[in-house]
Amino acid sequence: MTTLITGATGRVGRELVRSRQAMGESIRALVLPDDPGRADLEKAGVEIIVGSLTDKDAVAKAVADMDIIVHLAAVMLWEPGADQELFSQNIGGAFNLFDAVVSQGLKLKRFFIASSDEVYPSLKALYTPIDERHPQNPYSFYGLTKEVDERLAFFYHRAHGIPVTVARFALIARSEEITRPDGWSGRFLFVEPMRGLFNALGRPDAVAALDAADAGPGDTLLLALDPDGVPYEFHIVDVIDLIEGINLMLANPSAVAEVFNLSGPSPFSYRVAVETLHKALDLPFVEVRIPGPAIRISHEIAKAKSILGYKPVYDIQRIIAEATKT
Repeated sequence: MTTLITGATGRVGRELVRSRQAMGESIRALVLPDDPGRADLEKAGVEIIVGSLTDKDAVAKAVADMDIIVHLAAVMLWEPGADQELFSQNIGGAFNLFDAVVSQGLKLKRFFIASSDEVYPSLKALYTPIDERHPQNPYSFYGLTKEVDERLAFFYHRAHGIPVTVARFALIARSEEITRPDGWSGRFLFVEPMRGLFNALGRPDAVAALDAADAGPGDTLLLALDPDGVPYEFHIVDVIDLIEGINLMLANPSAVAEVFNLSGPSPFSYRVAVETLHKALDLPFVEVRIPGPAIRISHEIAKAKSILGYKPVYDIQRIIAEATKT
């Protein structure tokens, strides 16, 4: 079995390479020429195709003779002026992959597309828990590119019979990141990055509440409460659980032409997360009632459980335990 993985040097990609190799698969990766992770892939015996998703020739070489394609690569930018690059890389890149598959007449066993809960988006959900039927109303251009990628996938399934399957990832956690304000998951639990998030969301009232709290050093945790004192709630997915979900989607025929939420076993209260991190690492924290709508993110994963047998086990306390064990 031969598998192409785009984004193979990323947090999810690296773990998926190891997992698929352990199953005996031959792995090919499309890697940018200056990617610092290229050497590690080569040491692991991964076949490297150097190039970009916007390079049709490189994409054609990458997909040739593959049995499975796992498309993880994406540009994640939210700055003003980034829309052109997001369009070229995320939408154009997905199109080039599908176009190459059709042009070469490949008979794939599976084409996996990584999407995101930003297609809903989770921060502005109409209801919770968010299931796969929730309307897609992305507020970021990044989220829009993932919605378009999904539509491309299902078009190519209908028009050309490509066996696509789509996963909407929750915010991805690696255990060590939960302890740092610059960590991909930890940034939602510390004062300074949350100040930046509220600024980006146009929430000056929330920023003022944080400013008034006199939070102290940059590693101060935020126990965020709504105006009534109820803690905020979040839902993330550990990389290990995510790899299990992807592997199930690649193996189960019932995953074809379906979309699944892949998230952790349950949402967590900010009180549980912050107090657990405080006790484990002696990090300072501040408790703040924040005016305006609270963050309440909860993903429904019943579909992945019932159809795929998905059984995530890394809740917030286990993630923190992994991050803080000696």
